[in-house]
Amino acid sequence: MKDGETTSLRILIKADVQGSAEALSEALMRLSSQEVRVEIVASGVGGINESDVNLALASKAYMIGFNVRADAAARRLVDEEGIDLRYYSIIYDVIDDVKAAITGLLSPEIRETI
Repeated sequence: MKDGETTSLRILIKADVQGSAEALSEALMRLSSQEVRVEIVASGVGGINESDVNLALASKAYMIGFNVRADAAARRLVDEEGIDLRYYSIIYDVIDDVKAAITGLLSPEIRETI
């Protein structure tokens, strides 16, 4: 990456209740750094449906299902398109996985020892 460039990690969140969706969005936005910015493409309540998968596909976003599951049509589309869909039931697991993804996107630190 060139100096000053930032990489975006786009995420689509679907949760069982509005409070969980807001808490996840808030926690994930705090993980942004100077090199990697977390973008919440969409956040909603209810099961994952085909239109959610199409939105993730169009925006090249990762999908997070918190205490929800995808319906049959959405699962089929996820499998066909190869979208990264992960299910969680604990907020700290989501945060840990997103931290790991951000760490993978950081540019390498070059050290020269003489």
